[in-house]
Amino acid sequence: MKGEWEEIVFLLKPFKATPTYTIATFEQPITLLDDHMVTTQTMQFSPFRGPFEEEIEEWNASLLFVNDVIEEWIRCQKDWMYLQPIFDS
Repeated sequence: MKGEWEEIVFLLKPFKATPTYTIATFEQPITLLDDHMVTTQTMQFSPFRGPFEEEIEEWNASLLFVNDVIEEWIRCQKDWMYLQPIFDS
């Protein structure tokens, strides 16, 4: 799972006629995040998790953190896109 995150790239696009860039889409990271969260939760309940329990818990915490960051990023970008024309005027 960790190797799949190395391939994630956030594509930036210019926002209208401003010097600011926004993230074009969050679809790929959100899809991957959802898949990995389900897989990690499945591993947490596995009877064979013993030797990997600490690594599973750390990975789950990392995924939850990434989830929180992406949610805040989306919210911030959406708010900025709404307010940006107001600041220009």
